[in-house]
Amino acid sequence: MSQKDTKPFHVIYLGESGFPYGLAAIQKLIMISKALISAGAEVTVINRKGFFDPDKPVDIPLEGEVEGIKYIYTSGTVYKPKSFFPRNIQKLRGIIKEFLYLRKLKKENNLGAAIISCHHFGQTVLYRIYGWILGFPIVLNYVEWASAMQHRKGWKVQINDYLFDNWLVKKMDGAFPISEVLIDNFKKIAPSKPQFKIPILCDYEEFNIPRVKREHPYFLYCGALVYREVVDFILEAFDQLPAEPRMDLYLILGGGEEEDLIKLQTDIKQLKEKDRVKIFRNIPREDIPVHFKGASALLIPLRNTIQDAARFPHKIGEYVATGNPMIATNYGEVKHYFKDGENAFIAESYDVAAYAEKMKEVIENPKVAIEVGLKGQELCLQKFNYVHYGEPIKTFLEKM
Repeated sequence: MSQKDTKPFHVIYLGESGFPYGLAAIQKLIMISKALISAGAEVTVINRKGFFDPDKPVDIPLEGEVEGIKYIYTSGTVYKPKSFFPRNIQKLRGIIKEFLYLRKLKKENNLGAAIISCHHFGQTVLYRIYGWILGFPIVLNYVEWASAMQHRKGWKVQINDYLFDNWLVKKMDGAFPISEVLIDNFKKIAPSKPQFKIPILCDYEEFNIPRVKREHPYFLYCGALVYREVVDFILEAFDQLPAEPRMDLYLILGGGEEEDLIKLQTDIKQLKEKDRVKIFRNIPREDIPVHFKGASALLIPLRNTIQDAARFPHKIGEYVATGNPMIATNYGEVKHYFKDGENAFIAESYDVAAYAEKMKEVIENPKVAIEVGLKGQELCLQKFNYVHYGEPIKTFLEKM
């Protein structure tokens, strides 16, 4: 798509809600946006519906700019109504206003390309139609194999994911796959369409902070409470560690219901060293780097599943940006970037005993752990630093 020389190339983000706050999906959006802005592009995030709890006021205008990234809520409010009819009226308003906003940009010759960040089949079909009607390319931020995600259950969700993966993905004009598995799949289902791999991205400077000393050293895991299987795996491995020297376990958990948290707390009470496990719930984004930076090692056991092979968890980039060692398993994208004992500690299989051994290595060899962590940080600066991706992403989109 060509634009007048007087205007920067304008990229629109579609399909997310809650900007500028959020975990992995929003953070990836921010990293790609900052990369594009560093290359001279303009980025606007359209939120078509309210996201925040009306009982917990937030200071977020309907339209504004954060870190150079423009945003707008076409819903008319940043809050999500609690009752059915107001919520659906808001959705309809957001859809109409979103299309009118895109049409306005197109008329002003100010719509270069759109990046889709969404797994909802109906919503993404609308975006595909918008692209056809208004004449702008849409590129999928391809970071998950939706139908392989084990926590996405229910017949409606399964139908949605099947249609999304098997029909809608190949209707995109291009894709930004995050993994080799998704690259291969896109080649298979859309061989004539362009794609550009964008791995996990991070802002190294966000984690270039002083280490806050805690009373006891600790391992740390950050993730969604919905991945309870992984949390249980980590707890089992932690329970196999020797009592001395003391090592605590921090669990930073987001999402989930109150009963899920109660169940987890009950299960933790069965551990030998239950008092050494500390849970942090939905902590502010600005506190994440402090917790990560203080850890002796950061935990991410990936499973031998299509889901984990296809994804590349955003937190891996943030983990290694700290300069602390990561303990992972040898699946998915990890095996393409990391080597055991060199720039990470890698268990060969998703096995509790094997993983616990890697945790013991960190405890017993602190000097080696520091060296491994620094090598991981070097890799981060070479491969995952967002500043390296601005021009390539912008060039890819301009050629669509």
